[in-house]
Amino acid sequence: MHVDLLPQLGDLLVAEGLITAEDLERAVRTQEEKGGLLGRTLILQGSVKRRPLYETLAKQWGVPFVDLIADPPDHQLVNMLHPELLVGQGWIPLRRKGDKVTIATSVRPTEELLDEASALLGTRRIKFVATTDWDVDQAVAEACREVLLYESSELHANEHPSESAKLGLVSWQKYIPVTAFVMVVIAMFASPVWALSLLLGLANAVFLMNISFKVLAGLRAGVVRGQKQQWEYEKVLARKARGISVQDATVDDTDLPTYTILLPVYKEANIVQKLLRNLGNLDYPSSKIEILLLLEEDDTETLEAAKAVSPPETVRIVVVPSGDPQTKPRACNYGLTFARGEFLVIYDAEDHPEPGQLRDSVEAFRRDAFEREFVDPTQKRLVCVQSALNYENADYNILTRMFAIEYSYWFDSMLPGLDQSNLPIPLGGTSNHFDTEVLRQLGAWDPYNVTEDADLGLRVAAHGYRVGVISETTTWEEAASQVRPWIRQRTRWIKGYIMTSGVNTRHPIQTVKNNGFYGSLSIVALIMGTPLAFLLYPLVLGFTAITYVGVQVIGLHLPSWLLVIGTFNMVISNTLMIGASMYVSRKRYGMRVAIFSLLLPVYWVLHSIAAYRAVFQIIFQPHKWEKTPHGLSEGYISAGMGVPE
Repeated sequence: MHVDLLPQLGDLLVAEGLITAEDLERAVRTQEEKGGLLGRTLILQGSVKRRPLYETLAKQWGVPFVDLIADPPDHQLVNMLHPELLVGQGWIPLRRKGDKVTIATSVRPTEELLDEASALLGTRRIKFVATTDWDVDQAVAEACREVLLYESSELHANEHPSESAKLGLVSWQKYIPVTAFVMVVIAMFASPVWALSLLLGLANAVFLMNISFKVLAGLRAGVVRGQKQQWEYEKVLARKARGISVQDATVDDTDLPTYTILLPVYKEANIVQKLLRNLGNLDYPSSKIEILLLLEEDDTETLEAAKAVSPPETVRIVVVPSGDPQTKPRACNYGLTFARGEFLVIYDAEDHPEPGQLRDSVEAFRRDAFEREFVDPTQKRLVCVQSALNYENADYNILTRMFAIEYSYWFDSMLPGLDQSNLPIPLGGTSNHFDTEVLRQLGAWDPYNVTEDADLGLRVAAHGYRVGVISETTTWEEAASQVRPWIRQRTRWIKGYIMTSGVNTRHPIQTVKNNGFYGSLSIVALIMGTPLAFLLYPLVLGFTAITYVGVQVIGLHLPSWLLVIGTFNMVISNTLMIGASMYVSRKRYGMRVAIFSLLLPVYWVLHSIAAYRAVFQIIFQPHKWEKTPHGLSEGYISAGMGVPE
């Protein structure tokens, strides 16, 4: 049937008594204001259920309706095609008899769809039947279970082994620390003073390198903020010279793209309802949001809790089959198959993003495309933007204050500095907004890397793309408020940084080619330098005791140059980091939190403990994922006491 001759869906639904004329009028008005499909708008406003809507669509299209749960497709036939293709196009082959194939579709069976399906299936004898979009997804998940498990777990490691953490450290990376340790032990026996001097000098150098890089990156962000107005003014002039309005880069509601939100949740039954409530506050047309709640197959408690809260129609529960490694990135890879959005964002279970974050992200992507076309064609393509992260329970105790100070400096100062310096940006674990298609091309997340976010940020840069930072909006999280969970969480992060630095330095020459000299230097100074600094920090911190106690008690005489470097490092480096952290966190929280920056030298001792646990796990449990519990300070967060005005 010609499309123009099809009866109107709204009229059919009214005639069937499934909706009222008032329901239709309200949906049409919303559609005109926000865009999106009429049927989806009707579902979201509660006027009609999904199945009756698609049964009516089947009548509109003049085809039968099938329930794929009651009448599942031929798995062998389905596996002839890639699951991502089927989900993206919204149809699935149901059965074949001779050269005739029946296709269940959730989209209108047009001539274009017939041509595409015929080319893929090798026959023009195709019969269409209708089904729901969720039935297509569920049928694909069942039929392609083994394929999806392989692709979410092993595909990246098998196709891009040099970019995967599955292989661990290569031989030369293992030999260097072992050789260094043996040499230190031998040197201690041969010449204790000389060996100790060398070790202390190295520890101070690494600590100074790491602190200097972080401080300089923060200063860079401050300088850039002062220059930004001039740069924006010059861009406006460039647009005017071409007769282009600045508003040409903006996006209104009707033009906003579909946005996929991935929510990997594991053993979080206690906060599922809060999570969905937080995401319900996002200022984005609901007809253009799909929320995929990724739940592990063996996590029956969270599955039951999610079903019990009766999620809105924007939310679809995606059950991730059991498999190894059981990590967040594996779940995200699985969920990516079912993502239909032009853009995609990851949120964690405890996240509370500010309402305008999705809009700010779309604006950043659209403006980047605009600038590359009309202002600077040489600019690298933006494929990911990182939103700022910070903590709702910052004032809960000393540990959460220290965590909030650390995050403030990282996301409000250092990452913007890396962004403006065109250096690789290690992503945070949440609020990463991606161009979905490019994310797929890059191989998505490495399921064997326990900081898959930082790894992916570096991979984006290595492949010639750019990660940006949007500082206009923040995602609020819950900081670990107890020492043991904090140590476990930080162990995973530091272990992941060690893995990521190992992956990115397996082939040093190629690393320099991919990232340039300064980009490679930043990988060494930040990604590799941070774990090293924490491992060597006890030596730096103990320098005073070694120097003065050693001299007075055992007559230890260290070189004068070491005394100068050590004193400078202890006083100047710590002062710089404390001052920079206090300045940035004061703007975010005020002095009630910022004053605790004075405790950073003590806070770093906890990092050292976590760093040594990370080294142990790198050797014996490289892919172990230590889960961070949430909801420990829920009463405090519910009272709204942690978020600044």
